[in-house]
Amino acid sequence: MAGAATRVTKAPEVRREELLDLALELCRTQGYEAMSVEQVTKAAGVAKGTFYHYFSSKADLQTQLVRRFGAALFDHLTAASRHVQGTATERLRAIMDAAATYKSHHADVSQAAFLYTNENFALRHRLFEEWREQARLVLLPVITDGVADGSMHVASAEGATDIVLLLWLDAADQLWLRAGRSADAEAFIQVMVDGSASILQAQERVLGLPEGTFTMPIGPEVRQLLRKLHTTLDRLQ
Repeated sequence: MAGAATRVTKAPEVRREELLDLALELCRTQGYEAMSVEQVTKAAGVAKGTFYHYFSSKADLQTQLVRRFGAALFDHLTAASRHVQGTATERLRAIMDAAATYKSHHADVSQAAFLYTNENFALRHRLFEEWREQARLVLLPVITDGVADGSMHVASAEGATDIVLLLWLDAADQLWLRAGRSADAEAFIQVMVDGSASILQAQERVLGLPEGTFTMPIGPEVRQLLRKLHTTLDRLQ
């Protein structure tokens, strides 16, 4: 019939990614807790049946959103580890450098301050649990090799991995929360710089490495990234 609306059909993977993109944007603007399935479908212009074709529930949407959020990052870190020839310590340094580079060039990770709103507490918790498991798959083989090649000195590779992951995730999480209470951007930057140096120092000691093994050059690019993070950070009450 002339003038009738044409229904747009999209490939399943395209539609799924579109729904995830819209859900992520809603998490940014109003928080995961406040977001509803109806809001996602309305933003996408689809029926609820379409949503439930891809996700069994809002919780399933959260699971898939969390997995997508870190999948590319950990693929990148695994590749970085495999491409370095040298000691396990050198491989770990390459992984950390790769993580810093990735975060500075990918908006979803570098602008993740929205996770630190009260409304996104559950999403952040799920994300960190997923990252902990993915990071273990990358980190444990490196520390195990470090014990074998003598470049790392730990009582247990498993135990050392647990502690390094606490530094990467839990200590970094507390650093974010503390930095978020800073009075201004410069104070925020200083807290992040000093806190990150402390985390690196603790990691050296956990792994039995010489002081200065891990460094974080603080140049204009890093300061600009931190300043950008401060502007996107939802102020913590």
